[in-house]
Amino acid sequence: MKPTNPRSHALLISVFVALGIWLITLFFAISWFQSRYVHSFTFTQPNFIQASFTQHWFQQLQTHLPAKQTQARVIQLWVPDCLCNRFARPHAIKATEISKRLGYEHITLIPAEFSSEISNLQALNPDTQILSLDSELLADWPATPSVLIEGPLSQLMYVGPLGFGAFCSRSTSSVIESQLQGIAEQTASPYFNQVGKGCFCSWPPKK
Repeated sequence: MKPTNPRSHALLISVFVALGIWLITLFFAISWFQSRYVHSFTFTQPNFIQASFTQHWFQQLQTHLPAKQTQARVIQLWVPDCLCNRFARPHAIKATEISKRLGYEHITLIPAEFSSEISNLQALNPDTQILSLDSELLADWPATPSVLIEGPLSQLMYVGPLGFGAFCSRSTSSVIESQLQGIAEQTASPYFNQVGKGCFCSWPPKK
């Protein structure tokens, strides 16, 4: 039997040790990510489960927004440096495309802390109007990235995330699309989508 090469044996041990350290590090990284970012949409603000509370909050928000110019509009809430944006981006693009096709306004609200980035963000996203809003005005908002849909009579027709799942990246936005299409066909009814789990950041952003 050929004797084991001590160098090969040491190298093999090193590989297994490195792999073990990598797996442990990965486990703790995933655990940290899930504990901080993966939770239900209303985890930090359970009052939004109540439709009356959500409607009242939206009425207050409307006083700080430009007057609606089209039959409906999509109001996206977006914190630029949120880690969850990468998973929600396909849904955000789809919602923007649908709004443009139906002739609806699409605005994106970002915290005032990021107002200096508006010109760059607007150049990257020409199909939405980007506005900064004082975080105190949205201090009660549960999470981002998320969306509101305002209907023809300034009624709140949708509230909730862009998509579900911790790492959801499929471009379909069936709920948002069906609501926008339903408004165009006058068949939509309000839909408050607050219970699913996903990847969310807080608003205002935590430092």
